[in-house]
Amino acid sequence: MKSSIEVDNLKKSYDKTRFRDRVAMLFGAKRTREKVVALDGVSFKVRKGEVFGVLGPNGAGKTTIVKILTTVLIPDSGEAKVLGYDVIKESLEVRKRIGVLPEDSRRGFGWRLTAFENLLFYAYAYLLPNPKERVKEVLKLVELEEEHWDKWYQRLSQGMKQKLALARALLPNPSVVFLDEPTKGLDIMFVAKFREMVRNKFGDEDRTIFLSTHDLRLVEGTCDRVAIINKGKIVAIKPVSELKNLVPNSIRNSYVLEVDSKSTDRLNDLVLKLKELDIEWYQVDNHKLEFLVKDGSLEVANEVLKMAINNGILVHSFHKKEIDIEEVIMRILRGGKNAS
Repeated sequence: MKSSIEVDNLKKSYDKTRFRDRVAMLFGAKRTREKVVALDGVSFKVRKGEVFGVLGPNGAGKTTIVKILTTVLIPDSGEAKVLGYDVIKESLEVRKRIGVLPEDSRRGFGWRLTAFENLLFYAYAYLLPNPKERVKEVLKLVELEEEHWDKWYQRLSQGMKQKLALARALLPNPSVVFLDEPTKGLDIMFVAKFREMVRNKFGDEDRTIFLSTHDLRLVEGTCDRVAIINKGKIVAIKPVSELKNLVPNSIRNSYVLEVDSKSTDRLNDLVLKLKELDIEWYQVDNHKLEFLVKDGSLEVANEVLKMAINNGILVHSFHKKEIDIEEVIMRILRGGKNAS
């Protein structure tokens, strides 16, 4: 399948200048240059029509990637292409074909222009046919109520401003849309609607969505694949449904048996009998038994439950240990190993 975005060995670092260094320079001291690595050999491809997410902690390099791909920032080395165009050598061709919702979405709006006037300005700049009609279309698409169209930008709420920024990103009907922290400031009701919009690629199945966010629910509910970045390096690229496979079996295939406090002694007796079953690992914590079943066999797990009941143990609960997307991401980040 053809790639919409291709990134090969991107590297980028910044000079880190502290305030005290700036003060010292005023008195003739030499500047000490300290480098902060933002990207350290990042490579990936995004397929046409894919919703691709990038996750990572603050300072991991997410926004730096977005800025390079949208031609705002030049990398130190490496290569990046959007729709086959080099982001450095053919930056104008890239800009013609993308829409961008930046992390600081307030930039580029006239504070004493209305919401409608702001978008109309960009519609004329893009040389769009029927500019007023297109502005109405995108404002309705992002569900900015018509009663707010004639309000000055500075009088809009944070959520309305974010919707307007999203409308601006969609205005030229781009082939690739870059969304950097898109749910910031949005109300809870609209976030659910926004997830649906992203899944539907804003009405164009061939459109590629590049999503940089902290919102794990947004990633889980919309992305085909996700790249996890930490300290400037990609540590995993997987379909969201396969991320749990990167977590050790001891987490994914373990069961938890919680018993009454009066049954703690009998629980210790039960542990001795686990050797008869296909149990790879177990641990007892007060009145809780956690154990790992080879291949996650439910039959073996049920056998443990049956043995507990037969031994007179009062069972409060018995369940397979489930891990959510947040725990998966945190474990991958702590592990720091490559998985692609």
